[in-house]
Amino acid sequence: MNLVPSENRMSPLAQLPLRSDFYNRYFFNDRLDPAFWQFRGGQEAAELETDLALNSLAHLARAPHVNVRPISGMSAMMIAMAGLAGPPGATVVSIEASSGGHYATSDVAARLGFSSRTVPVTRGVVDPERLGRVLREEQPRLVYLDLQNSLHELDVRGVVRLIEEHSPSTLLHVDCSHTLGLVLGGAMANPLDEGADSTGGSTHKTFPGPHKGVLVTRDAELRNRLRDAQFRMLSSHHFAETLALGFAAAEFCHFGADYAAQVLANARLFGSLLREAGFNVVADDDGPATSTHQVWVRIGSAADTDGFSQALYDLGIRVNVQVDLPGVPGPVLRLGVSELSFIGGGPEAFTALVDEFRNARDGLHQDGKGGRRVLEVCGAPHYFTDLG
Repeated sequence: MNLVPSENRMSPLAQLPLRSDFYNRYFFNDRLDPAFWQFRGGQEAAELETDLALNSLAHLARAPHVNVRPISGMSAMMIAMAGLAGPPGATVVSIEASSGGHYATSDVAARLGFSSRTVPVTRGVVDPERLGRVLREEQPRLVYLDLQNSLHELDVRGVVRLIEEHSPSTLLHVDCSHTLGLVLGGAMANPLDEGADSTGGSTHKTFPGPHKGVLVTRDAELRNRLRDAQFRMLSSHHFAETLALGFAAAEFCHFGADYAAQVLANARLFGSLLREAGFNVVADDDGPATSTHQVWVRIGSAADTDGFSQALYDLGIRVNVQVDLPGVPGPVLRLGVSELSFIGGGPEAFTALVDEFRNARDGLHQDGKGGRRVLEVCGAPHYFTDLG
């Protein structure tokens, strides 16, 4: 059983293309024109990308322009910067890694030839003074918001207001890699509704899809810029994984809203139950442990934290240890509830999970069956189970 917040699993339906011959094939077409085929290996399944994947994601994002060809979240990041940030030397603003931004974003911008600036975030709010100053003084071509380590939802609308006030020509892209499933499921605000020009991210964290990336916009001109950058920076877009994304997105149209709401409810419950069990749960003094899919828990020293992680592993439960979470020095368990929620975990399962955390702490029942005990009390999963 897996509690890593940057991981999820795919449904049985979504896994099917990965076992097929399409894993080995190229597919370059943007349209299904019988006179336009150069590589025909993907021809018989082409509509699973050009129809099912694109239309399902467009419906979920409420946006007409979707690009499913990035092969990962980092791939989507580079394509977005290359397509939106202007000529070499232009300024790209991103979130400081020390306050929850992705560790590589600033360096990727610099390696692509842009002038990189970073801004801090506190409780999901970008520092208005710092961002306002950068916007006024440097008129950046792109603000790239990429909050990955956070217990708070990102305040996109506040950034939009600052851009409108200080640098109206600046584009805003919101990388929702960690929260994409919560956004597409309606449990968190859609950045496009908040005023962002584009959004996207990886498709295997809160969104239960394959290791892929997606880019979304409502602006046709930006769609063309992203498509041009993608075409020139990416050859194979991993056709089988794209088909898997199509199935995952189609299922999400049926199950996504309930799943996303359950993720947030489970995260709040999990944090509360861990605190009641005596664990040192990271939280604001005046609020719940989390408003995202992540729950952070201090165990102690590096040795103690590693030992506890191993004890959980011996019970059949995998967790993630981080040493650089914002505002929390030292090693911390960065826990995610998405995968357990996706396979049907609700209050009963998370109550059982906290029992297993107690077992790991107290040295009880080291029988490798803790994860199984939790899974036994899960309800119906958030995907189709009857594929007949």
